[in-house]
Amino acid sequence: LAPIITQLLAMAVSRKREYLADAMGAQFTRNPLALASALQKIEAADMPTTHIKGGAAHMCIADPLGRRLTAHEGFVADVLATHPPMVKRIAILKGMGYAQLKKEGGAVS
Repeated sequence: LAPIITQLLAMAVSRKREYLADAMGAQFTRNPLALASALQKIEAADMPTTHIKGGAAHMCIADPLGRRLTAHEGFVADVLATHPPMVKRIAILKGMGYAQLKKEGGAVS
């Protein structure tokens, strides 16, 4: 039971790190909309690779093994996925970008 709990905790930490990395990247570049656009392009490519082993998947921007669990939302998907849903990451970055534009007085479309 302990190994299963440990693995679930590690995956939860990995997902939180993805969100934190997105926020830090947006803060560093000052362009969260560009980062959201980049994630959309990565998501559109959706090309699984066999060059990345399962143990290194957590170091990638998106799930390199092409597991579709990360595309779904819900309790089970949230608990078992190594990466947060790309749609959710993009939505958060877009929200940050629109808030930044609104704060700066720019047009929001």
